[in-house]
Amino acid sequence: MKEILKSPAMYQLFQEAGGFFGARVNAIRDYLSLRPNMRIIDIGCGPGYILRHLPRDIDYIGFDIDQSYIEHATKTFGHQGRFYCRYFDATAAKEFAGVDLVMMNGVLHHISDDELEGTLINVRDVLNDGGILFTLDGCYKAGQSLFAKWMLDNDRGRFVRTKEGYEQVLRTAFRSVEMTIRDDYARVPYTFIIGISGK
Repeated sequence: MKEILKSPAMYQLFQEAGGFFGARVNAIRDYLSLRPNMRIIDIGCGPGYILRHLPRDIDYIGFDIDQSYIEHATKTFGHQGRFYCRYFDATAAKEFAGVDLVMMNGVLHHISDDELEGTLINVRDVLNDGGILFTLDGCYKAGQSLFAKWMLDNDRGRFVRTKEGYEQVLRTAFRSVEMTIRDDYARVPYTFIIGISGK
């Protein structure tokens, strides 16, 4: 399965079939107010299909470390945004400073606490005053269905956390952290957590 998901087309098909991509679209709709000319960085942008669901009049910059995803995104959506195959590090934070929104959809659960703390500091530094970090990940919680837990246990990401775990690591870089759990976004039983973090 992990090998199949390396294909941008198969990755997107899997995301849409399970309703996971739709969860991203719905969470953005429900928890963000996107304005014209907003400058947005999408860390872990994958093959770029989220641009089909964002306003055309934004300045979109996508980062991913998978070369095939970035090549696909550039070919398909290069007219709507810029895409970079590189880590979002301190150099990138300085280069792209002055951002209104950073999105990390399905990213936090792939990164250990120690590594994530440094990444979150870079995210904080790239944001304007008043800018926010939007996150969406799978989440363990008491009482979730056995299938939802099984899905999380078998995720490609090795760092799926509880609500408290996500909140703790986000607070290493952000003063304001609001977390919301949703069980109604996917076509299969699955627990998502949405984070809105500000300076």
